[in-house]
Amino acid sequence: MPRSEGGQGHKQFRIGRAAVGVLGISLSLIVLAWLAWRLLQLEWTPQGQTEMSFMPIDLQFRNRAVLADKTGSLPFMAGVVIDLNSDGRDEIVLGGGRGQADGVFGIGQDLAAMVDLSDAYAIEKSADDATMGGTSTDVDRNGHPDLLLARESGVWLHRNTGRSFDAGELIFTPPASDLTTIISITPGDINGDGNVDLYLSGYIQNSNTEGETIFSRSYGGYSYLLTGSGEGAFNDETVRWGLKRQHNTFTAVFADFNRDGLQDLVVAQDTGVVETWRNSGAPPLERVPNPSTNSYPMGIAAGDFNDDGDLDFYFSNVGHTLPAALLRGDLPQDQAFNPNYMLFAGNGQGGFEDQAVSMQAARLGFGWGVAAGDFDLDGFEDIAVAQNYAKLGESALVHRYAGKLLRNSDGKSFEPVEKRAGVANRLFAIAPLVCDLDGDGRPDLVWVNLGGPSRAFLNRTPNTKQVTLRFDDSASAYGAVIAASFSDRLFIRRIVPGQGLSSDQSANLFLGLGNEGQIDHLRVTFPDGAVQTWKGIPAGSVLDLRRDITP
Repeated sequence: MPRSEGGQGHKQFRIGRAAVGVLGISLSLIVLAWLAWRLLQLEWTPQGQTEMSFMPIDLQFRNRAVLADKTGSLPFMAGVVIDLNSDGRDEIVLGGGRGQADGVFGIGQDLAAMVDLSDAYAIEKSADDATMGGTSTDVDRNGHPDLLLARESGVWLHRNTGRSFDAGELIFTPPASDLTTIISITPGDINGDGNVDLYLSGYIQNSNTEGETIFSRSYGGYSYLLTGSGEGAFNDETVRWGLKRQHNTFTAVFADFNRDGLQDLVVAQDTGVVETWRNSGAPPLERVPNPSTNSYPMGIAAGDFNDDGDLDFYFSNVGHTLPAALLRGDLPQDQAFNPNYMLFAGNGQGGFEDQAVSMQAARLGFGWGVAAGDFDLDGFEDIAVAQNYAKLGESALVHRYAGKLLRNSDGKSFEPVEKRAGVANRLFAIAPLVCDLDGDGRPDLVWVNLGGPSRAFLNRTPNTKQVTLRFDDSASAYGAVIAASFSDRLFIRRIVPGQGLSSDQSANLFLGLGNEGQIDHLRVTFPDGAVQTWKGIPAGSVLDLRRDITP
């Protein structure tokens, strides 16, 4: 019997309806998967209560980064805090991309905007060069902090004449066979001779990048240790100090983590681990164990975060922005992988315990530079965290984080307060800068944003009580130990330059007193063994501890 056209039509209708149903289910699954992915990326920690308050001010610098595969630059830019004229107000230097000059900025007289000082403090640079990182340090100890910049062409020294920078000299270029771009410069004094030394963190050149998740084989750029002469000349002693190896590295800090008076070395690798190197007073350095496993440690902050008097280190990481299966790359399944941020609480003898989870500072989104600073001046060191990644695509697929200002609650835990404090930043930040732009003794905050405008915020937290210590921005202050007491409390601070990532922070130290009206006793021990003490220092005081020749 012939099949009717009506029957055929009903069948086609049923097939069509089934297809629509399958399509609807597929779309629903895609939406659910997208929602699940976005929920995974969230940090899930509510904003804490805080009196911190910041006022945004205009900063006219927009980094022009070229991030194309192979032909572009690595995703880094310099952010340097420097007091150009020794007036107690910090200025900042921001690195430009290819075809873009580096910028120099200081606070205007009306305290409402950052003023472009780039004409007065011109920094010479070739048009096809990008500035990856930098630091300020007085290489010849004449009282004028000089500027060191890591560019694709190598490391440049621009001497500060007191009124401007000189034309600059290329002081180090990685061997061509190393295929390395220097991205961070860390100052210190590894050999204790009073002259500034440098650790140069190296990353493989963008044109030779094979991937960003390679764990299981030798891959990447090289890093270098340069010792200084005290006149601006440097000697490559990487091999002599036992540090020549191939591995992409983000940044490092020189810091005495075992309280023997010698500056040790802490290094943050990409696709690797945190390295801790003990200084015995003579080369080579000795690598000592720490709690890190395979991860992506990037920025480093140093401070006494749990308030026990010993030096701690905080490291940013990739967090949970992407699934761990993707982040593990070629890492074998039997090897541990950790996407969490890490807080290595030191015991003062060279040992560490990761307390990031217990202090509620572990589960954050994709992070870069981190820096310590007591932003609410309550006597406990807070942490600023730069977040987001320009190469990860649009915000519809990858969550844009606000940057983190982690308030330290009595040395017991951290809570995010960036939104309530008014410093949220959803741009692609590479580092925070802790500085005093207006000279009022309250630490201000600048977000160094890659491929976009940087943002500056003046600290307007009310009713603060603090004492400001002004140190030389040179090896004469690096590693100084500050012990301050009031009422029944004693707290310890240390001068650790080069915190962040591709960046450097203020040479000033801001001692928050909480509700106390004075520091009862202050003791500063300098790296050369000299000691200075004071009693009864009232809140609001500024102590000038500079010992180098001043203008």
